[in-house]
Amino acid sequence: MTAADVEILSRAHALFAGQSPAATLDAAGGVPMSSADGLPAAYHRVADRHRAELDRAQRVDADVSAILARAQRDHREARQQTRAVLDAARTDTFAAPDSPVAQRELVRRRAARLRAQQAHVLAARRRARRRLLLLRALRYRTRRPRLPAPNSRAALAVRAALSRLGCPYVWGATGPDRFDCSGLVQWAYAQAGVRLDRTTYDQINDGVPVPRSQVRPGDLVFPHTGHVQLAIGNGMVVEAPNAGANVQISRMGTAVAIRRPL
Repeated sequence: MTAADVEILSRAHALFAGQSPAATLDAAGGVPMSSADGLPAAYHRVADRHRAELDRAQRVDADVSAILARAQRDHREARQQTRAVLDAARTDTFAAPDSPVAQRELVRRRAARLRAQQAHVLAARRRARRRLLLLRALRYRTRRPRLPAPNSRAALAVRAALSRLGCPYVWGATGPDRFDCSGLVQWAYAQAGVRLDRTTYDQINDGVPVPRSQVRPGDLVFPHTGHVQLAIGNGMVVEAPNAGANVQISRMGTAVAIRRPL
């Protein structure tokens, strides 16, 4: 193993150096509220509403704590994996091959360790990406976007698309369990009784154009002519992004074209 290889492996391990901080939220039981007799009905209504809000906040805290705990576990695992590869490589730097066979074996181990270290880093990045998407979905839930009327076609389409979170992207797929980007949008609106064209290149002509400042949940969002997303409120979209990814919530871009189905 060369010094340059050890340096490469060391930099990969350094991505996970140190202890990940313990980051959890207090998701303890809620504060009891009195329902004593003799108080006005309006008081009970307000108390019930705040109790429900507190319970909802505690559930979100518990979900966030679970995501953070998994992220810390991922960090520890990646640190251990990259450290093991680095230690093995350092041992090989002191091994002097004394035959062509030994030289070939050393080269084979060198290539295998470089590939293993790369695989550990890429796997950690994929896991981190999944944690980020989960946190983004929780953020969307807590911010209470102003949705269209519950029975409107746009609201039905948004709810249909959000029900497909986690479904895999497959090029050409139109649901109900696999989607490409335009297939997801078409399927979601079909659940609301609205027919959209099949491809992104046709959907960009559906409905009417809308400026970004007036975007509403249910609008079609085009970051470019080859991709379509569905606005869900609070500057967020739901999309089937690309091969190897799943249906997810993402931030809306700044340079986008927007169409509103009629």
